[in-house]
Parts: sequence; structure tokens; C-alpha cells
Amino acid sequence: MIIALTLSGIVNAIAQDYKDSTILQEQKAKPKREILRWGLSLEGSIQSSDRSSFGWGLQCSYRFNTNFHAGLGVRVFYWDRYYHTWQDDNYVYQFEKATDDDGKSNWRRQIDLALSATYILPVIKRGGIAFGGTAIFSPIPIETFEISRTPRSIADNNPLAIHDQRSGITETKVKHVYDAFQPGLFAEAGIYYDLNQMGEKCRLTLMYGIGTFDSFMGSRHSKVFDQKLNDHLPSKELCHTLTLRMTVF
Repeated sequence: MIIALTLSGIVNAIAQDYKDSTILQEQKAKPKREILRWGLSLEGSIQSSDRSSFGWGLQCSYRFNTNFHAGLGVRVFYWDRYYHTWQDDNYVYQFEKATDDDGKSNWRRQIDLALSATYILPVIKRGGIAFGGTAIFSPIPIETFEISRTPRSIADNNPLAIHDQRSGITETKVKHVYDAFQPGLFAEAGIYYDLNQMGEKCRLTLMYGIGTFDSFMGSRHSKVFDQKLNDHLPSKELCHTLTLRMTVF
């Protein structure tokens, strides 16, 4: 009887050791998944509002859990040079936002700080729906523009005369105005896809956004040559964005 109990105990001990060894091997084969990790996001986007633009951005991202992460970085946009003319009874006026290289190209560059947040909702094994938001603002709250006026010359007795024929000396003023950091705020929705699941995760996200952004915020409130610029600049519109973002955690 004693021998039988002893053999039974040995068999049970061997079986438990085997079970514990198997569980340990499975735990080693499946390492614990890290969810609180830093990452890097690179993005390219186009934006349409009162003026169209394109650009790119770089953000440092932090993943709070498997479905939510936020990022902080910079976004660089390139805008087409803008100018607009109008006239009154005495002068022809021209408003212009010059390019960064003094007119050698048709583009001007704008650098903003960007803060974004993204929440994902898995639908398939590696992909699904993404929701988020992005806020941008200028780190230097100064907007620069140039406005000039030229006296008009009208031939009263000649009906074929060019109405806005310019004559005289052109006066030009360069203005630097406060633009209240030119903020923009966008709500975004789109899709995402994880390129890999083992080790470092590389995620592609395509997001459509709609929000508010005014590229003439500072100049709208300005008055030059007794002209209220808000009466002559494009009206404020909703801004639409399309952003392709690659994030590596």
C-alpha cells in the first residue's frame, strides 16, 4: 500500500513538473506585449480652404494603450503666392503675401506646431477605422504682407480710355501684424492598416479632416491707406485636409 502511494505521488509530481515546464515554455514563446511606447510619425497632407496648400510633418508619438496614441511635432506647409487688386475713385490698390525668396518662386513656406490624437477601432486582423483630431498653431504670431497704392488717371472725354490706367508714384507699405498664433483645429476620420505585428509596429493611416483655419487672420483686422482689408480678402471658409501618416512604434 505504501509502495503504491509512493509511486502515485512520484507520477503526480512528474506530471506537475511537465505541466509547469510546458506553461513556462509557452510564456517564453509569447513575450508580454508592450503598450506604453514612444514612436515617430511622418505625414504628408494637402489642405484646401481660402488657399490650397501641401506639406509634410514630423511628430513624436506616445501610445497610451493599444488603441490610442497622441503626437506632438511640426508641420511645414507650402502656399501659393497670393495677391489681389482693387480700386476706388482715386487709387489702384494691391495686396500681396510675398514668397520667402523675394519672388523667385511662386511658393511661400509656413511652419506650424502640431498636436494630434488618434483612436483606432479594429475591424479586420490588421486594419480598421481611425478617428482623431489635430490642432496647429504658429509658434511666431506675426503675419507679414505688403500693400501698395497707385494714383489713377482717367480720361474724362475719352470713353475708350482704360479705366484703371495707372500714373504717378506708387506708395508701398510692408506690415507686420499680430495673428493670434493663427490656430487651426480639425476633426478627422479615416482608415488604418498595420504593416507588421511582430516587434516594432508600422502603421499607415489615411485621414480626412474638416475644421477651421484662416491664413489671413492677422491681415483681416488691419487697415492700411484707409482701406479695411477684411472687405477685400477671401471670406473665411471651412478647411478640408487629407493626410497620409506613417507611424512606427
